[in-house]
Amino acid sequence: MFKTLLCSSSNKGRLQKMICSYLTDLAQSVDVEIVYSVGSHCTNLSTQQPMQNYSFDQSEADTVLFSTYVVLRESGYSGPVVIDATDTDVYVAAALISQQLPGMLCIKRKQETVRCCDMTTDMMADCIVQLHCMTGCDANSGFYGKGKKSVYDQVAKSPVARQQLSRCGDNLALTEEVLEQLFAFTRSIIYGDNKSKTMAEARAAKWRTIKKKSFIRLPPDADSLRQHCLRANYLAYLVRHPSLKHHPSPIGHGWELVGGCCRPVRHTRPALPMHLPAPRPTEEGQEDEEDESDDDDENRVAAVQRGDSSESEDSECSEAGCSDSD
Repeated sequence: MFKTLLCSSSNKGRLQKMICSYLTDLAQSVDVEIVYSVGSHCTNLSTQQPMQNYSFDQSEADTVLFSTYVVLRESGYSGPVVIDATDTDVYVAAALISQQLPGMLCIKRKQETVRCCDMTTDMMADCIVQLHCMTGCDANSGFYGKGKKSVYDQVAKSPVARQQLSRCGDNLALTEEVLEQLFAFTRSIIYGDNKSKTMAEARAAKWRTIKKKSFIRLPPDADSLRQHCLRANYLAYLVRHPSLKHHPSPIGHGWELVGGCCRPVRHTRPALPMHLPAPRPTEEGQEDEEDESDDDDENRVAAVQRGDSSESEDSECSEAGCSDSD
């Protein structure tokens, strides 16, 4: 019911106004500072003054949380900070940022408060955001039938896999070198193929081993996986750079503008080739062999036809013999 309510942008606006009104009244009766942020506007509700240093031009509240945390730490605050957000994207980002910045960062999980630096190891903290963005997050899809827990366990045991993920999100532009590392990670860790060198080889190898043929269980082709990796790199870049006040446009990073809406790019090439390659010219020796083969086929057909004719003649003679005897 609540999700249906939030599907309407007008309902979201009403909900924001209701929350702001409640917090404004609360700020006058408690001895705490309440700061309210919506979009690029941020206001101290206790003083009703705008707070430009806490204003961010970002589309996701998840990233605004940690950009706010960065500003708070840079202002000199050294006390503990507790985040109240039951969202996997927030948990993952908190596990990384708690390792990057000084001070205690905690997060509420059900009925307890957890220190974010204890949620994962130092080695996994360096690649957990990249892993999350590659295997499925709020703004990027996962791989069909591949659970996050099993993939996480494999990465935790594999220095090679962690190295393949490590550079995802280093820069906004995805280089071919990093892309190839992500392709290799997908083949080896997601689909367990350590022999194939390309996604096409991995798809063919997987197809041969599937008993009940299903396209949905194949590894993605290189074209669609490239778009997936572009999105993962963009999202990882935003999380790994929480000090950014303005987020760059996602257009061209795995998304496109369609009818005024931002949509993920699924593929850029047709499923089947537009043109088939011309047949290679055969050599003279091959042509002679083909001619001989054709002659043999014609002789066999003629022999079969003659055999059919003989059988019918024998049949006619038999019938004639019967009439004579009668």
